[in-house]
Amino acid sequence: MQVMKILAFAGSNSSESINHQLILFLVNQINEVETEIIRLTEFNIPLYGIDIEKNKGFPKGVLDLYDKIQKAEGIIISVAEHNGNMTAFFKSVFDWLSRYNRSFLEGKKIMLLSTSPGAKGGASALALTQKALSYFKGELVTSYSLGNFHKIFKDNRITDEVIEGKLTELIRYFLSELSFND
Repeated sequence: MQVMKILAFAGSNSSESINHQLILFLVNQINEVETEIIRLTEFNIPLYGIDIEKNKGFPKGVLDLYDKIQKAEGIIISVAEHNGNMTAFFKSVFDWLSRYNRSFLEGKKIMLLSTSPGAKGGASALALTQKALSYFKGELVTSYSLGNFHKIFKDNRITDEVIEGKLTELIRYFLSELSFND
């Protein structure tokens, strides 16, 4: 019997990423299935460039990340926002993966999140990433934008009970949509 897996990561290259902190909090609520939290920076993926692709091919980090994505049934992503967009780092990772296989998310169910210190919670980056997921054949199951991160996240947990309840509900819904719960 194959063990089903959820892969989780933040679309940020910050060592103090609040999106990574949100991922850690959410994944710690999942006990039913195997989960793996990764940091995209560990893959040493360079900024995408057509010249690199033509002259050197696909970096090992791209192939390793692609392999991890293919082995997961569900993916939880929390995207950071810079100036109303997804980060250049995260866009570059998506560019590399989509150049390797345009449908790199095909068959993957996705929970998409964003957070920021501001009230909008990275909603613009969330919307742009949500649109991009369809190009890569990912199936968005649920999404959530969490504003005012530093006001409601203390000691590695969400202090607002209503928001914590909403996120728990979204995690449960996401898990219910994965095929290993059929």
